[in-house]
Amino acid sequence: MVNNDFALLYGTLLGDGCLSSCGKGSFVVITCGYSDEEFFNFIVPKIEKIRGKKVKVYRRPDYGKIEINFSDKLLFNKFKEMGFPVGKKGTELKIPQNLLNSMREIIKGYFATDGCLVLTNNNGISYPRLEFSSISKTLLIQVKEYLSSIGIVGQIYLSKKYNNHWNDLYRLQINGKDKLFLFQKKIGFVNPKHQVKFEKYTTIL
Repeated sequence: MVNNDFALLYGTLLGDGCLSSCGKGSFVVITCGYSDEEFFNFIVPKIEKIRGKKVKVYRRPDYGKIEINFSDKLLFNKFKEMGFPVGKKGTELKIPQNLLNSMREIIKGYFATDGCLVLTNNNGISYPRLEFSSISKTLLIQVKEYLSSIGIVGQIYLSKKYNNHWNDLYRLQINGKDKLFLFQKKIGFVNPKHQVKFEKYTTIL
């Protein structure tokens, strides 16, 4: 069984990360928008703890992105041996059997990079909605089944259908105040932008 930091990092990669092999380099990459900069302040020390080495954050202002990109053959191979794909993650992305006991931390990392807390105005009442998005329906089914097992029930929808070379996009949607509070209690938010929005919602109840 892997430790919590590794499971959290695995979940982060499921969202906005990848493994890249280029020449003799074996790279672990996480790319996010500038709104996730505070999350990088959180995840970088955990990566450094796992590696035992420093990690640099690169800013890509021309693309509006920030990036963690480092070569680490041992960590790369560990992710690869656990079933994480090299290159494009594709429609078959899933959480491997040997990590299913670490679903809480994996989902926490996955939501941090590929999740969204939406607050909509419903006749003057703020209504919360949690969303996960992926081109892999299999991955969302795994997340849905785990969350359902702890009382956080949601549904999977086809979010965007494409007729060209793009893959269809799916969304796991979890509606309502009670499920939001249960998610915060049983999973939690490690990306500060989600925690800030959660606290904003609690002030207007």
